[in-house]
Amino acid sequence: MKHYSYPFIKKAASVFGIAALTASGSLLQAQTNFSGRYSSEGDITAKGIMTMDISQTKAKIEGTATYQDYNMQVSSGLLSVNGYAKGNTGFIRLRDQRGATVADGTVQLQDRSTLNFKQTGNSSIVPKESFMFVSNNGENSPAVKPAPVQNNSKSYGGNYSNEGDTTAKGILSFSLTQTGAKLEGTANYKDFSGQLDSGMLSVNGYVKDGIGYLRFRDQKGATVADGAVHYEGNNVVFRQTTLSDMVPHYAVLYR
Repeated sequence: MKHYSYPFIKKAASVFGIAALTASGSLLQAQTNFSGRYSSEGDITAKGIMTMDISQTKAKIEGTATYQDYNMQVSSGLLSVNGYAKGNTGFIRLRDQRGATVADGTVQLQDRSTLNFKQTGNSSIVPKESFMFVSNNGENSPAVKPAPVQNNSKSYGGNYSNEGDTTAKGILSFSLTQTGAKLEGTANYKDFSGQLDSGMLSVNGYVKDGIGYLRFRDQKGATVADGAVHYEGNNVVFRQTTLSDMVPHYAVLYR
């Protein structure tokens, strides 16, 4: 019996294999790496604290997560996280210590420092959506409500502006009111070049241990930036905790 060779089949298979490797290589190069420790502490809209400690090897995602609400009615315990990354989205499954599935969801990185988790099911053990920020302490943050302001703490209520700061690239102004630990008001930022005007931003937040944590939203309610304020002498110093261009990353404010 004669054995026939089909070079065109081998060639086609070879071409297909190269194309598949090229496509998968491009995917791995393009996809986001989600490795890191994240916590939702600082998100003033959250009803509790969610944390994730995840690592990514190629497309594989694994790690742990926790969630506890502020009223102590829900506590997930330590959950295992497993999944995979495809492009800029991570698809994950959360399981309890017995291996039972608790929830499925997706994660995406925003501004390289904020992990946005969205649940794709209806589990009550974890939130439907959570914004988690890069955590440097390597430990899970306890679910603690914003503490009331100490009697000797200075209030952040008032009108502020960085006008007069010769190192500033624009004018940041605040009008804040403080009731207990609650902060709310408005802000605006305009750079000196006239290229940027944030418009009127709403400001909401709280005071914890003498530091004011703020979230800025535009007129449509979309989050523009997060930041924190604290006193240095009689001046208030603002530091942005995200990477938004709509407000400065640092400003010294005067009343």
